[in-house]
Amino acid sequence: MINEIQKEVCDAIEEIFEAASEADYIAFILFLGRAEIMQGLKSHCLTDCVIEYMWDIYLDESRVKYYLSYLRKNYSKEGYIYQDDNAINSITSELTIYSQIWDSDYFMKSIYRLSAIVLGQGYLWNDVLPTKQVHKHFCENVIIPLKQKGFKLGFILDKSYKPSMRNAFAHSKYNIALDERQILICPRSGSEYITFDSFQARFLYSVFLMNRMENYQETAHNYAANKGTILTEPFFTPDGVRVQICGKKLKIGNKNFSEFRLIPVKND
Repeated sequence: MINEIQKEVCDAIEEIFEAASEADYIAFILFLGRAEIMQGLKSHCLTDCVIEYMWDIYLDESRVKYYLSYLRKNYSKEGYIYQDDNAINSITSELTIYSQIWDSDYFMKSIYRLSAIVLGQGYLWNDVLPTKQVHKHFCENVIIPLKQKGFKLGFILDKSYKPSMRNAFAHSKYNIALDERQILICPRSGSEYITFDSFQARFLYSVFLMNRMENYQETAHNYAANKGTILTEPFFTPDGVRVQICGKKLKIGNKNFSEFRLIPVKND
């Protein structure tokens, strides 16, 4: 099951990255460069828009180390089965990881932004994540449109994203039934049983999706940045500054770094 899920996830990410690059290359480069708006910078830096925004990644750092360590320990090979009293520990750990994945601002913003590009909405600078009816908004504005367009990512999200499971865990309204090999969840929408196998599949789809998406984004980012050239045509930021994005390869000490830079462009 592990190898099949990993291949399915990788195929979906490859497809959506290629489609985004072809649909709107400037928006795709902004996505790779983690472009954000930081209000108040314009008086010092010409624009409120920044690229290579790292704060979200920093906040995810320790959590990512945790889930990767857990995967190496339990899923280094096929056939991991929940059994005996260890099943409660394993499932509780996986529910924690699962919930944190779908609560991660960086991960959710990445999905929203990538989806928006292939759906013809350009790059989402502002108000990327909804503050109300979050799960309904995600289904209606990301999962369903992607599936309607035939993108594999939409079907992967459908197989991984289950807000009732996250909500039940977050509010301690669940029970792991070892004999029945089921998890009882009791969110506000009503109680439901989820088999161990069904939960494990959702967990693996979610964790591989987050990990592979981050890896693909970093690889594509470095490939583009290492060209060391202007990457985009001139465009206007949301606050009206005409810019281009260039790639830059740096060496600091014995380490190589790749980065994007926003370059101001004079109006014709």
